[in-house]
Amino acid sequence: MVTLIVWLLVALVLVAVVFLVASVMERSQSVPGETPEGNGIVAFWRAFRAGLRHRGRRVRPVDTGLEEFFAQRVEEGPAYVDAEQLADVITRAREQATRHIHVGTVRTPR
Repeated sequence: MVTLIVWLLVALVLVAVVFLVASVMERSQSVPGETPEGNGIVAFWRAFRAGLRHRGRRVRPVDTGLEEFFAQRVEEGPAYVDAEQLADVITRAREQATRHIHVGTVRTPR
């Protein structure tokens, strides 16, 4: 039982450290003219409580056909993973692997 409590306390301390680091990183990346109320743990706590308040709210479903759904989300730019680029990477990796693998001699045990 003591072990469980110790690990629980360690986890809570780690959570606090992560929130502290995230708060410091957010402040360091903020715009100089920005108001400080949008940063930090206070803003996080406000957003967290606001999310809990709206938890019981019902969301209406959207009736959309599958064809219409995919038609609205057509990307014009290059794909995230290009097949040719992926093939080039695999080919280079295979070449490097076959070039740098040194097969040693196998000695029989005495």
